Amino acid sequence: MAAQLLTPVCIDVLKLQNPSLNSFSSRSSSRLLANNSSSLSLMGHSSKRRSCGRARVTAEDSASTDAIADDYYAVLGLLPDATPEQIKKAYYNCMKACHPDLSGDDPETTNFCMFINEVYAVLSDPVQRMVYDEIHGYSLIATNPFLDDSCPKDHVFVDEFSCIGCKNCNNVAPEVFKIEEDFGRARVYNQCGINEFVQQAIESCPVDCIHRTSAQQLSLLEDEMRRVERVNVAMMLSGMGSGSADVFRMASSRWERRQAKVLVCYVHLKSS
Repeated sequence: MAAQLLTPVCIDVLKLQNPSLNSFSSRSSSRLLANNSSSLSLMGHSSKRRSCGRARVTAEDSASTDAIADDYYAVLGLLPDATPEQIKKAYYNCMKACHPDLSGDDPETTNFCMFINEVYAVLSDPVQRMVYDEIHGYSLIATNPFLDDSCPKDHVFVDEFSCIGCKNCNNVAPEVFKIEEDFGRARVYNQCGINEFVQQAIESCPVDCIHRTSAQQLSLLEDEMRRVERVNVAMMLSGMGSGSADVFRMASSRWERRQAKVLVCYVHLKSS
């Protein structure tokens, strides 16, 4: 099966299909770090970068629609079996659209090109690519992180579908939780806070929107939240926004769909 089967994501299509992605930095970019022993640690975008390991995987995929890539491979117009040479060629073809002579100083295009650089940094590095494939279900031996109890739940995640913006967590553990001005909800900005304060913040939440997760689960949850149109918490509480979605189920289902596609491709290759 040829790896280069798809059309790379067009910058303009990406903007039109999902306005929330016009700025790829609109939601904090979580970075997954894997050290030589394959233990994982996730750190928030606004926290200081620490030398937690050598392999870095950015857990930021593009929008999930028929016209928009659902994963790093599709962003470059590739399938998961792409060779390093195909990845490199697709990357350079995609970056041509970012040339100043074509894009000018468009900040949205600049953000997109930064994202493409992140994609290439992951897929061009064997270790980072292996970690990405395992977490996102592109490995035949991968296990759904939401069904895997072997990884420690040493990270925290705020479910924005449930958060009511009470600020309790920010008051208890301000070095970990912050309230976003635009949407009025809490988010985790630093995964390296004092565990005692984090636990107090969890217990102080009146709607149980703070969850302990593994690094793998957090990567998928953050990815899923980027696909959702966000509204101010006041609008949500007044019934003008979605507040009942199960982001854990959504993220788990997306992983299962990816894994199913990999299995179909594998069976096809074995039979051809």
